[in-house]
Amino acid sequence: MTVTQRQPFKQLFAIMAASAMLVSVISITSLYSAAISQYRLRLVETVKSRARLIEAIAHHEIEFAKDKTGYDALVATLQQLTEAQREFEGFVGSGEFALARREGDQIVFILSRRDAEADIPAPVPIKGDWAEPMRLALTGNSGVITGLDYRGVKVLAAHEPVSILGLGLVAKVDMSEVRAPFIRAGLIATTFAMLVIFIASRLFFRISRPIEEAIDQQAETFTTLAETAREGIVLADTRGIIQFVNRATEKLFGYRRGELIGSSVKRLMPEEHSSLHDGYMSNYLQTGIPRIIGTGRQLTGLRKDGHRFPVYLSIGDIRTSHARLFAGVIMDISEQQQLQREILEIPVREQRRIGQELHDGLGQQLTGLGLLATSLVNKASKPEHELATRLAAGLQEAIAQVRALSRGLIPVDIDAEGFMNSVTNLVEDIRSQVDIPIILNIAETVPIFDNTTAMHLYRIVQEALNNAIKHAGASEIRIGIGIEGNRGCLLVVDDGKGLDTTPEKSTGLGLRIMKHRCGLIDGELNIECSPVGGTGVKCYFPIEIEHNRRQ
Repeated sequence: MTVTQRQPFKQLFAIMAASAMLVSVISITSLYSAAISQYRLRLVETVKSRARLIEAIAHHEIEFAKDKTGYDALVATLQQLTEAQREFEGFVGSGEFALARREGDQIVFILSRRDAEADIPAPVPIKGDWAEPMRLALTGNSGVITGLDYRGVKVLAAHEPVSILGLGLVAKVDMSEVRAPFIRAGLIATTFAMLVIFIASRLFFRISRPIEEAIDQQAETFTTLAETAREGIVLADTRGIIQFVNRATEKLFGYRRGELIGSSVKRLMPEEHSSLHDGYMSNYLQTGIPRIIGTGRQLTGLRKDGHRFPVYLSIGDIRTSHARLFAGVIMDISEQQQLQREILEIPVREQRRIGQELHDGLGQQLTGLGLLATSLVNKASKPEHELATRLAAGLQEAIAQVRALSRGLIPVDIDAEGFMNSVTNLVEDIRSQVDIPIILNIAETVPIFDNTTAMHLYRIVQEALNNAIKHAGASEIRIGIGIEGNRGCLLVVDDGKGLDTTPEKSTGLGLRIMKHRCGLIDGELNIECSPVGGTGVKCYFPIEIEHNRRQ
């Protein structure tokens, strides 16, 4: 498996680790908040009960001092508290009580930190940042806060005033001690979670390795087939965005792979096809009725340098559990079309040669024989005159047939500029031979690409008219020539009996020849049959680029 292919598994491991750490943090944070709440309640209860006890002792000593002269109730109270402090073992490791009074701008502590033998803390300025809980207690405030004690250490402290003596009482515990078990628990939980994830990941990778190898083998097989194929292969999503191209596609169109992946397939086709692409895709995705997908057809490709070339395109619909793609197999048929054009020219040249020989050879000999027969008629006596006349008439008829056959064999030269006139002459000629209305409608002057295009279009019109007259039994034929969008359009419609089968399944030679000729000029041929009868032959063909730009 490549580094790129392993990336999702690394991401999975990172997600699992992050999830485990997040769960641990949330759990420990929740427990920490609960513990802080318990500490706060305990400190508040402790400091209040201690303050009330001190007040009770002080009240008793004050009452006792009334009957004795020179008896100091405050000193007596502090002595009792000092004796009690010696027996106090503390409520947590760093927990302690602090008792102090205010002397001027100083906070003076009068009780040791942990026990009677400990040093009494040094005075702290009343306006400083330290001893914040004691400062609140001496100002008559009762509550619990997180702040700095007389050491400058952050503590959780409950503070309570002892009003009868003018003292402040604080019960506190270091925050570091409160946090320590949770930090240890977090580290242990995180370490354990990472260990479990690591072991689970190793087991997952080991179990999934055969699947990975199978996927790798399939991917390698596809890549090998795609990269070694001579045809271009393009995979696109339902939006027409290219997801994959093979090396042959780069060579066909002149783009680098990085230029195509992520771009639209319309980049590979000329405007007359790209403008229809979105409509075809939308119609297929909504209705499921294929027009191009699932079949092959001849189209025009557009290279990076703007050069057009004929291609044969086959499109397939690929559906998986997580994606839907369209696969296009593209074959460059430029050489094939050139060969086909040359093959089509062979019978045309042979017909021209035979027609010319009939006209110049046999035709001239028959003309000479006709002249001799005419001379014989003039010189023959009465008994031979009738025979000579019949001979001369027969020779004249043979000469007419040879000339007609010669004209039929010699192809009509069609050029781009004279295409419209040639079609008009063809229609007029057929009108004179058949008793069927043929309506020709030329909407506008169509700039034919070149003489070859004009010749093939002429033959398509000729073949469509021949089919309508001989096979369709039409009573009316309509011919239209114009421009649709960026393409020329030739339409031949009749009201005959139509086709016996669908155009795609038709084996008629005439339809195949028309499709073949249309493909040779990079055109598109559509044959439509009406349910009530009649056939429409519509041929789209390229026109001059300069004309497109002017439009």
